[in-house]
Amino acid sequence: MKPLALALLALLRADAVIPAGTRIPIRFVQRITSCRDTVGTGVLVQTMGALVQDSCVLVPPYVRAKGRVVVSKGGGRFGRHGRLGLRFDSLEVRSGHWVAISGVLDTLEYAKPGAVTDSGLVSSGKTSVGGVGKKLVPAGVVAAMDFDAIPVTVVGGFSLIRRGPPVRILAGEMGGIRLTEPLLLPSPDRCDPVAAHRELTEMPALPKFVPRSENRAGTVLGDPFNVLLLGTAAEIDSAFRAAGWLPTQKRSFLSVTREVTAAIASRPAITAPVSTQYFEGRPQDLAYELAGPSVRVRHHIRIWLLDSLSLVWVGAGNKDIGVLFRPWEPQATHRIESHIDWERDRVVRDLEASGCGDLMAYMRLPGAITEARNASGQRVVSDGRTAVVRLRPCDHSDPP
Repeated sequence: MKPLALALLALLRADAVIPAGTRIPIRFVQRITSCRDTVGTGVLVQTMGALVQDSCVLVPPYVRAKGRVVVSKGGGRFGRHGRLGLRFDSLEVRSGHWVAISGVLDTLEYAKPGAVTDSGLVSSGKTSVGGVGKKLVPAGVVAAMDFDAIPVTVVGGFSLIRRGPPVRILAGEMGGIRLTEPLLLPSPDRCDPVAAHRELTEMPALPKFVPRSENRAGTVLGDPFNVLLLGTAAEIDSAFRAAGWLPTQKRSFLSVTREVTAAIASRPAITAPVSTQYFEGRPQDLAYELAGPSVRVRHHIRIWLLDSLSLVWVGAGNKDIGVLFRPWEPQATHRIESHIDWERDRVVRDLEASGCGDLMAYMRLPGAITEARNASGQRVVSDGRTAVVRLRPCDHSDPP
């Protein structure tokens, strides 16, 4: 066979090459803790973005990737930090079909900038959200609250000689895989173009309303609505639970006590209550949250029924990133991430990844804002678009 013919044949049979250094966004579907999860422990994640080359989708989003723990050290005495290293070795390119990859953990949602090394190693001192609990609470109380500490009495008070914290990666936490070697994929028989959003052909007529929450008196506008959900209450509940989001507790003495204790301990409060906001005089009908590394950091969304057929709902999604203390207010207020579009897109990706929702389109509701202050006086910034998600029944006994 002539050299030119051989070259053409090789070109036709050539694999698609994803270069080393490519980053694949992922979402952890399990909790991983250094020392408890030993070297060799399997790690399962879900990809949150497609692998695209020349406008063709080679690997769709929301498939699985597998890896293992390669470094696992708990915290040492006198505050020495734990360490955790992950490597990934296989990727599901389509349902049930896996290929070998070589990749390391590249980014981690709750890690500080630059915390993850080039080799994929994470230190616990760079992932935990700082708190004052272990410094201010007497040692006996700390030990009773199951802190990893040893109380030692000193002159004039208490001090702590404590073990450093392990590395904890939470279920639902976002991250990234960086390919350390090129990935060879069979060339597709046809080009699957990058999918556009589905056509919004069956959008029900919306009543006229101000697309923002408000305070109880209706005198101050609050958070903008950045998500519009089409489905029943049962479908909403099923979708959020499948995505790892849980209903928030109603505010009570017990729930507030647990929240305060978690704040002191710098620990997550899985279903801590959210403050009540109103829409057309009604408090939120539903509220869900995804816990972060502490009670001060979490994702949450408040949802109100919009129509009388229980099929259209509006939601305001926000990410808490801290706590604001104001002496003139009876309680502390969470500080939110001002760029609320990031949380809107987070909610959409989680619902799509759960297999229970589809992003139909982005739309601009009449009266939508691009910059404003919410009811607590915090600045919010947006592109003014609301994501429309259609929900469907799903079985969350199936793994993602």
